[in-house]
Amino acid sequence: MALTRCAAIEAAAAGVRVNAVAPSLAMHPFLHKVTTPELLDALTSREAFGRAAEPGESATVIVFLASDYASYMTGEVVPVSSQHA
Repeated sequence: MALTRCAAIEAAAAGVRVNAVAPSLAMHPFLHKVTTPELLDALTSREAFGRAAEPGESATVIVFLASDYASYMTGEVVPVSSQHA
């Protein structure tokens, strides 16, 4: 978070925005390779929707941050998560 905020302050003079996305559990093929099925089940059961996020669900937040809709946002860390139970 500190790196994002410091970089945003430094880059603002050049008109560059710096933001970060902090996803919670996001399902992707690599996660299946490095995590046991039991751990994945335990983690997903703690998510409010009872499932992990799909990569596209985090990607839409990234698209928003890259768009003109976020033209005044800089130095922010945007969580992409369902609240943990």
